[in-house]
Amino acid sequence: MKKLMMIVISTAMLAGCVSPEQRIANCTAKGVSYDTCYLSEQQRQQSITNASLSAAYANAARATETHPEHTKHP
Repeated sequence: MKKLMMIVISTAMLAGCVSPEQRIANCTAKGVSYDTCYLSEQQRQQSITNASLSAAYANAARATETHPEHTKHP
């Protein structure tokens, strides 16, 4: 859970609290086509989603691990 929170916090800090529309506007202001800027923003959002899902899956896998030394024997 700590890793997930760190990823979320670091992502928010790196994003600079700028909306996707603002990032696209900044990109188009540099002379890049809207389609390219939009695609770049979509890929950015997808990479954030993938990172958070990966962290969540890793946390879930660790939470469900079974340790033989912790099992009860009759």
